[in-house]
Parts: sequence; structure tokens; C-alpha cells
Amino acid sequence: MTEEEQTETTEAQEQQSQPTVSLGLSDLALMANIIQVTSERGAIKANEMQVVGALYTKLVAFVNANAPAPEITSEEATDEESEVEIPEEE
Repeated sequence: MTEEEQTETTEAQEQQSQPTVSLGLSDLALMANIIQVTSERGAIKANEMQVVGALYTKLVAFVNANAPAPEITSEEATDEESEVEIPEEE
């Protein structure tokens, strides 16, 4: 085995041993919730509120924009259909 092959093998083993890091919508929603709770408890100083509020707004907007649409069950679909008003003919 050449030195180059050993280096490639060692790098491949290191990449496999490192855990996969992921960040999902639920994590971002949790961060927004933590910001909200800490601000309610007074943990954020007045001079930090603008920056923290801007981050909170971005997080909430991103989560809302990327959240999957709620699935409509057949019962909900029936309820929605029954709520539709049909205009009367004159």
C-alpha cells in the first residue's frame, strides 16, 4: 500500500466515524420558543432585544414558510365541503 492510499483510507475512516450533524424545522422552532421564553423571563438585556427580536422573527418566518401543509383527513374534507355555500339562482 502506498502512502497516498493510506492517506485516502485514513481520511475515509475519519469521515465515517464523525456523526452526521443535522438541523431540522423542529430544532428551529425550538430555538424560537427558547428566545420567547427567555425574553419573557427577562434574560435578555434591553440593548440586545432588537437583535434577538430580529433573529426570532427570521426563525418564525422560516419555520412557517417551510412547514409542511397539514394533511386533511376525509372527515375534515367532508366538513369543509358542507360549509361551502351555494349561491341561490335568481
